[in-house]
Amino acid sequence: MLATLVAVAAVFCLAAAMRAPRAQTLPTQLARLSTLTAGEAVRLREARRPAWERLLAPVIGGVARRVRPRWAGMDADDLRRAGIDVERFGVAELLAVKLLAAVVGAAVALLVAAAAPPLLVLVPAVTFGAFITPSIAVTRRRQARRRRLLRELPDLVGLLKAFVTAGITLEQALHLISAQQASCPDPSLLAQEVRRALADYGLGMSIEQALDSMARRTGVEELEMLAGALAQGKRQGAGMERILRDQETVVRLAQRNRAAAEASRVGNRLVGVLVLVYLPEFMVLIMVPLFYGIFLRAFG
Repeated sequence: MLATLVAVAAVFCLAAAMRAPRAQTLPTQLARLSTLTAGEAVRLREARRPAWERLLAPVIGGVARRVRPRWAGMDADDLRRAGIDVERFGVAELLAVKLLAAVVGAAVALLVAAAAPPLLVLVPAVTFGAFITPSIAVTRRRQARRRRLLRELPDLVGLLKAFVTAGITLEQALHLISAQQASCPDPSLLAQEVRRALADYGLGMSIEQALDSMARRTGVEELEMLAGALAQGKRQGAGMERILRDQETVVRLAQRNRAAAEASRVGNRLVGVLVLVYLPEFMVLIMVPLFYGIFLRAFG
């Protein structure tokens, strides 16, 4: 029972770590932490954690210190791209959650097998499934974030082109777009990432470096291409309007290709569903009576 409670709490820790830090308050947090000592900053972060997370952090941390992070099958970049704060929940903590989930899965499977002994053969499968479930959750979250960023990218590039055409600088255009979209009832994920990049820019990075860091943090190739094109245009003194127009064409064409690929996959899945639905009825209602009649006429 204790192991079950600890593992369930570990899964809650994983869910809490998946909450990305709010981009709107990031500059204020950075400015406040910069005036504190290291010990005060640590105590401040600990005080902001929920009570249950503070109680379970020593348990997760104790297991994490005794494992090798490379066994997790993921690195810190994978966690960042899934929107997980690696300062609070790193690769070692992920592996600790996986191990605790495997222990609970094995315990539950053994309890079920005690009532039904034939089910004992399922204990390894259940244990392995529980072990890989946190990794599957992180992978799906990372893929969902990537799809959402790709959906929002063409609109961002189009707005940037419109602002730059109107004579607004790139930095001001990024600030206006991100401030408007990040404060909507349904905030844009890409706008939040842009605000984090602007926070890096305010701390001394160049805008090209901040955008490149954002692209590497999100792991989206189209964002890396956009950041590279803007950086090259800055170095060569090329017009931002032409660069953004070309980038908008590229990202919208890529979006159209992805939509066509998704539509083709939907068609294939629909065919598979139709086969699974109608093939059994066809076999039962037509083929079985047909062969049964042939059998009776031949040997009856």
